[in-house]
Amino acid sequence: MKNTYTICIMLFFILKISAQQDGLTFGISGGINWTSLTGRDVDSLSNDGSQKSLIGQSIGITLDNKTSKYFGLKHELFYSQRIMSIKIDDGINPEFSSKFKRQYIDIFPVSPTLYYKGLQVYAGPYLGVLLNASIQRKDADGNLYTDKSIYGSGEASSNYSQKMDAGFVAGLNYEFKNGINIGGRFIRGFVPIIENANTKQQLKIYNESFFVMIGYSFY
Repeated sequence: MKNTYTICIMLFFILKISAQQDGLTFGISGGINWTSLTGRDVDSLSNDGSQKSLIGQSIGITLDNKTSKYFGLKHELFYSQRIMSIKIDDGINPEFSSKFKRQYIDIFPVSPTLYYKGLQVYAGPYLGVLLNASIQRKDADGNLYTDKSIYGSGEASSNYSQKMDAGFVAGLNYEFKNGINIGGRFIRGFVPIIENANTKQQLKIYNESFFVMIGYSFY
């Protein structure tokens, strides 16, 4: 995590300096998100595919490169928690609710953006770097504990978490004249998030997330 914070701080200052150039606007924002899973194999992670989105937090930086009055490119880097509740039946304990937690660095390298007055509409590619993952399980006595092995390694026999995600983002922002902006975005991943490493079988389970953000732009 220390390396992650160092990278974010360095990028903060790089983008801040870049934003001094004409046509470039630097901003920071934070907010909350709700994550769900989709795909035909969701029931292999959660009993009967049951799931409930829990609130995660996000914070990040944005660089808007406005190339004309109505068009530009948006570049963003965010840290995001993804938290949800799933159902587990381990064959020992009665079915129970488990928190499935992950942390990502979300990268939006270039999102073509339409500007109209304070309104911004954008869409583009998304890349996600998984920092860690954990899931709650129960021991033989029925006590909950946090199992981080779901993050996995190349030697894991099953439940290896893919370390990279990729997909698309689409969003809508409104920026007030004082620089404050609010918005929402939707992310859909197309990389299966879980793999049985011994068989190289990728489970058809994908990320979907909805974000609500508030931020400030520096001019």
